[in-house]
Amino acid sequence: MPELAAGTNRSLVALCLAVVWVLWGSVYLAIHVVIDEVAPFQAMAQRFLLAGLILSVIVVARRGPRAMRVTRSQGVSLVITGVLLLGLGNGLQALAQVKGLPSGVAALIAASVPAWAVLLRILAGERPAWLTVAGVGIGFAGLVMLVLLGRGLGETMPVAGVLLCVGSSLSWTVGSYLQGTVDLPGDILVVAACQQIVAFLCSAVLAGASGERVSLAYSARGWAALAFLVVACSIVAFLAFAWLLTHVPLSLTATHAYVNPVVALLLGWAILAEPVGLAVLVGGGLVLSSVALVVTAERAPRPGVEQVATQGEAS
Repeated sequence: MPELAAGTNRSLVALCLAVVWVLWGSVYLAIHVVIDEVAPFQAMAQRFLLAGLILSVIVVARRGPRAMRVTRSQGVSLVITGVLLLGLGNGLQALAQVKGLPSGVAALIAASVPAWAVLLRILAGERPAWLTVAGVGIGFAGLVMLVLLGRGLGETMPVAGVLLCVGSSLSWTVGSYLQGTVDLPGDILVVAACQQIVAFLCSAVLAGASGERVSLAYSARGWAALAFLVVACSIVAFLAFAWLLTHVPLSLTATHAYVNPVVALLLGWAILAEPVGLAVLVGGGLVLSSVALVVTAERAPRPGVEQVATQGEAS
């Protein structure tokens, strides 16, 4: 484990890491269960509404109603980042899984976010280290291998699902980059609560535009999965991640970017009987190698870097 600041509770660090690794790795399985019973944008709208309300109650209980007030500039920033990170970032990913994309493969594509973030910085005029650029190239090669090798071997790899998931990752990347540069409230819980409410509104609009009907026709299994997404993924894992960001090196916190897809693959294989074929092993291995290279090369924080590897919470 990287060197920690004096007085940091190592047991708490280990617990928070385990929470983030396991819960955010499980989010893809939970989404699969939920969207199997309720339309994707409708399900995401319900998730975001509940999570946003719970986080708002936590903020008000701790600091009073005035804590939820934001300036006009902050409000605009919250709308933009909430739509990009959660509304589109999560909504498109859920739709991709509806199109037949296996949950484990969705997690692998989501893991490419750090590579997309580096590409965005290159387009903005930055010159990352050569190791970072190499990681980006390997990551994109992995995505191509996932699709081309998978289809060549007859493995289930729906192009529409892949493209939607890539779109989800791109949306998350842009939102993450902006989140490091725009005017936002200082309390991360206020930011999270407001972004969840914005994502609810965005998802509700997309649900209406897609012709989805309001439905709460969940089985007990579906309700359990929805509760898991709201409580475990959007609140418990998020709070653990937020604590890690302020108490341990970023390089340690960012390990979830390549642990989460492994957890998702294992759960998809063990519970959903999703096949783990050669395309997933080769392409997924390249994507995870890419994440490891980028995270290793990007130890020094830059605007947006702290957020670009966190699509696990989004999913």
